[in-house]
Amino acid sequence: MPIPLFGEVYVNGIDAVPYLKDSLKFIPWVFLIAILKLYFNGTRNDNERIMHSKVAIVTGGTSGIGRAVVEDLAARGTQLILLVKDTTDIFTVDYIDDLRERHGNHLIYAEQCDLSDLHSVRQFATKFIDNSPPRRLDAVVCCAGLMAPPYTARTSTKDGVEAHLGINYLAHFHLLNLLTPLMKVQPPDRDVRVLLATCTSHILGELDLNDLQFLARKYPSSTPWRCYGAAKMALMIFGIEFQRRLNGYKRPDGEPGNVKVFNVDPGLARTPGARRWLSLGSLWGLALYLIMWPVWWLILKSPDYAAQSFLAGIMSRDFAGADITGGLFLKECKNQPYRKEELTDPGVGKQLWEATEKLIAGLEKESAKRRAIEKKKNGEKVEEINEQEQDKELKEKLRKRAIEQARKKKLLDNLIKEEEAKKGSLDLPPRVMPEVPDSPARNTRSRTKTPAPASVVGLSEKSASESPAKNSRRRTKKT
Repeated sequence: MPIPLFGEVYVNGIDAVPYLKDSLKFIPWVFLIAILKLYFNGTRNDNERIMHSKVAIVTGGTSGIGRAVVEDLAARGTQLILLVKDTTDIFTVDYIDDLRERHGNHLIYAEQCDLSDLHSVRQFATKFIDNSPPRRLDAVVCCAGLMAPPYTARTSTKDGVEAHLGINYLAHFHLLNLLTPLMKVQPPDRDVRVLLATCTSHILGELDLNDLQFLARKYPSSTPWRCYGAAKMALMIFGIEFQRRLNGYKRPDGEPGNVKVFNVDPGLARTPGARRWLSLGSLWGLALYLIMWPVWWLILKSPDYAAQSFLAGIMSRDFAGADITGGLFLKECKNQPYRKEELTDPGVGKQLWEATEKLIAGLEKESAKRRAIEKKKNGEKVEEINEQEQDKELKEKLRKRAIEQARKKKLLDNLIKEEEAKKGSLDLPPRVMPEVPDSPARNTRSRTKTPAPASVVGLSEKSASESPAKNSRRRTKKT
């Protein structure tokens, strides 16, 4: 107990307690480690927002930072839609069941959306927005990403795109571009937020609009952060250009836009992706990672601390309102300036958008041809599908629905105004109620005769004379 210990030191001195004098030498170092840990953990989110019944789509929500975001939102009662590669995976099923049970939130679902396959992304997005009335959507959190370790071979997506570009950038560009009509038709009082996960490595990225996949420059296997940083840089430019286009959209109801896009830098964290990168994807690297675990524990954030900037972007009231145009860069739960000028250049954003749309259109055509060939091999009937035309038809359908809703809202507002204007000027007559004669109590015999109305007296007498009275006996003479 500390009290006898302090008493022993007070009476007999420090030397009376074994090893106490030597232990005191480590106290400054423990204090220093505690201060460094607090510093590397970064800022915590202290914003609060009612997230119950709100709908959020999350990519990469099964591990790392995305999982920490999902845990927090699930505890707040948010309806979550997790985009996963395979909904039948046993670990995914157990994870969803565990989330529902621990947080008492049964509005957590998993939808199949393989980010390495653009056709899978289109299938999910078109299915999600093809609904009448339009589905509710409050947030889209894009946490999924890929960071290949050094000295590994180049990998590609199912569409044949370099993996860093395909998963970190193209998939999210395609997803958000398809969900744009749904975002635009959300009610004006709904605060919709889109958060894109970026990284400090975007500073080291080498983005070339004429060579997005590092084909002419060759894949840098010894320095893969150049590809990773270029993909994150492209994602940030897309986020700013996406916000610029949303701000230029005029709603049919005349209200200001309510969709905000944020680029979020969570910092360096101990995620599975970071562990794979630090261990070089090898067993001996993993052993070295475990040996150096105290160092990584000190300087790297935990996923919970890394998720704080995402939570601030979703909940903070500082980023809401018509005066906030969006396209901000969030780091340590605060708005920070961009470190590269080309990120905010409208010309670069437009060129990247056009190049990306052209690349995705070509990839989808090739994907459709491959699917058609596979169907022919399997003997299935092949239907020619123009995905671009389907996309246009779906957008036109949602646009018409939004115009119709705005028209109905305007008519309803006009009716309410007219009723309020007439409320004071209408001179309605008093309500006329017919006089109801006093009726005798039940099971009692009436002592007075209630006169019948004049209009029905003749009719009642005539009917009484023609038909025998009810409940009367007919007396006949016996012969």
